[in-house]
Amino acid sequence: MSRRSAGLFDLLEDEKKAERKAQQREEIAKRYRAGYCPDQDKAVQRAADLLGLSTTHISPRGNKDHEKWACEIAVGGSVVSVKGRKPTSVKAGGGIRGEVKGFSKNARRRLIRKVGSIDRDAIKQMPIFITLTYPGIWPNDPKVWKKHLDTWSKRLKRRYPKACAIWKLEPQKRGAPHYHLIVLNVPHISKNWLAESWYEVVGSGDDKHLRAGTRVETIRTWRGCMSYAAKYTAKVIEELPEGWEKVGRMWGIIGREHLPITIIRFAVHKALFLKIRDFLWRCIGGPPPGWIQYDDDGLTAMIDWGQLSSFA
Repeated sequence: MSRRSAGLFDLLEDEKKAERKAQQREEIAKRYRAGYCPDQDKAVQRAADLLGLSTTHISPRGNKDHEKWACEIAVGGSVVSVKGRKPTSVKAGGGIRGEVKGFSKNARRRLIRKVGSIDRDAIKQMPIFITLTYPGIWPNDPKVWKKHLDTWSKRLKRRYPKACAIWKLEPQKRGAPHYHLIVLNVPHISKNWLAESWYEVVGSGDDKHLRAGTRVETIRTWRGCMSYAAKYTAKVIEELPEGWEKVGRMWGIIGREHLPITIIRFAVHKALFLKIRDFLWRCIGGPPPGWIQYDDDGLTAMIDWGQLSSFA
């Protein structure tokens, strides 16, 4: 076979693989249009089979006192958790959160897990990353910043009705606010439309801001998506600059109803809880120093849920 023929053969095989993956994504995405039902979900059934459980014992995400040990899986994502007796039956803290004084490690963890919980099989296009900045003169009221984001997001949803996004607000070195967004369910965003729409929303009037006030990128892999979330969207901010005292939430979700996240919860017995937890420790490189093997502490690991196949 000539090099040219071999190249054409490989190209045809790649096209066939891409077509098969597209069909699989469409089939899995149907569950979000038809309504979620674990007993009829092949992906959920697969996870149940791997753990030796029945989908009839799967419950929606939630904490019940009688479930001393449980396993939670983000279907199609990269978040797997085991919940021990301490996290489920002894509630420490909780309630109304205090005043936001920065972007803490806990807030960063929640944001990273939210991104990692996205069902990749239900997404037809890779995410698009957007940055929205302010001109040289910007409003000093955080409520105005949030209003600008809300107004712009409405324009986005009018243009793409099923669009959703995870956004993060952070200060630039000059003290100006800017947004990072991971946008889903959008095939393409024109750089010109992005620049003009944000320019109009903030009422800039600065030609330089029109040219350089926004940025749009398309990522090729989910690994790249997680890297982006860790590097740009989830920087820990220990102390907020002057003028940010009443900034409120520093991250959130646009179009939550279209964000494809399904968390399933298995009630398990303690022996299985320990077995899954030990498996997760092996996946992420082992437990920390001083860890006691048979205590009831839970664990959340950022792993591809497909790795559960090696657990069985």
